[in-house]
Amino acid sequence: MKQPGTLVRHDDREYLLVEGGYNAATRAVILLARPMDTEFPRNQEMTPLRWGTQGEWQPVARWTADELRIPDARHEARRETVTKLIDDYRASRRAPAPVAWAAMKDDSFIGTLEVSLPMGFAAFCHASRADAVALAGEEGLVPVENLAMFFTHLVREGYSGAVWNAEQPVFFCVDDQQDLQFLRIGKSTSGDKVNMEILDATDAWAAYDGEEAIEFIDNTEACDARLVAAVGRQPVVGWPPDGRLYSAGPEFGAPIVITSGEEQDAVPHGVLFTSEAAATEFIEDAGEGLTAFPVNDLEKFLTQSELEGCVVALNPGGHRASSGILWSDGERVVLDSFSGFWKLGTAGFEPAE
Repeated sequence: MKQPGTLVRHDDREYLLVEGGYNAATRAVILLARPMDTEFPRNQEMTPLRWGTQGEWQPVARWTADELRIPDARHEARRETVTKLIDDYRASRRAPAPVAWAAMKDDSFIGTLEVSLPMGFAAFCHASRADAVALAGEEGLVPVENLAMFFTHLVREGYSGAVWNAEQPVFFCVDDQQDLQFLRIGKSTSGDKVNMEILDATDAWAAYDGEEAIEFIDNTEACDARLVAAVGRQPVVGWPPDGRLYSAGPEFGAPIVITSGEEQDAVPHGVLFTSEAAATEFIEDAGEGLTAFPVNDLEKFLTQSELEGCVVALNPGGHRASSGILWSDGERVVLDSFSGFWKLGTAGFEPAE
């Protein structure tokens, strides 16, 4: 989903101006020229950029409040033209009113570990200014004048999604052209159905019926970095203080071994949970007559013969912050989580070399 740019003509040539940034403080204006424009010779190593239905273009300059940047030295001679095009465009555009509000603290957007957005840390976004002020006061208030640009910024910064008005998850997706799309889900007014809306090119929410194929974005590395920034560098969120875990299997003490599944890349694996309730929920979903049982000795559990050649998934299907992969190399227990590799010692987890 690309918001349409503004076409202008100058000296019988066509140019495209595209807005960047989600409010006045972050605003940018990008100037693009046609790939065959001799006034701005094209870098042959760069593929022309297709901007929606407005055809192919090449970026020429980027304006922000701090600078006017012209990356290609060959275009520098046209700075006067570039400046005029951007200045005229800016003069013709009024600053839009905020359409939403967010809140910041310590240079990060305030958010939450939302269960429905399990890949990381999700930012709050409110339609009400007062609701955003309640999060961090006036000093932390962030106006959002362009939702698509704001959500795009969140993607770049590693947020796993957004939570609209503290209740509706906004999923970050891509379409078959690899353009970003934003899907908002809420309760329907009729029955138990959900209401799905997609952000359109006019920055408005439109009903989504699934006709346009989209899929969740894979942004694991950036999401992990943001998650560490949000909750601190710790092995896993919710590890029980007494170290007691729970597993599931066909009988008490005998762990189930799952031999297929995309999440584990088909590597055989057992399961562990940080609470009995999570283990019980897994059993109810599996529907295979399994039973839950406590695991008091993690090293012994991981090295039993039934799990030979296996890893163990911690809280499978749960939030990235509380899940991971466990195994033992015979000398130590190792955890691979959102924050890296950890080894379990007598005093608890510590970073693994």
